[in-house]
Amino acid sequence: MSKNNYMSIPEVRNRLREIAKETGNEELADLADQMYRRKLKKTRAPVTSQKMTPEVAAEIRKYLEQNPKASSQKAAEHSNVNPGRVSDALDET
Repeated sequence: MSKNNYMSIPEVRNRLREIAKETGNEELADLADQMYRRKLKKTRAPVTSQKMTPEVAAEIRKYLEQNPKASSQKAAEHSNVNPGRVSDALDET
């Protein structure tokens, strides 16, 4: 049994199966079989920004050099990249 006297889901599932076998209670075995997480659908949002390349990083740095008051968000929009990539481009210098 896990610490704090709490059982994990797999431990509970196994114990239910043991009790079902000991008592001949098929309903407990069926309940134990239902104690699984549903698999997540592997759907993702489509990629809308371009990949970061050395050329894109150079474009971002040039844009920010020419527009020193521009925000990272504006630079990202200008270069069609995720805003987090702007700081990556600046770290490459």
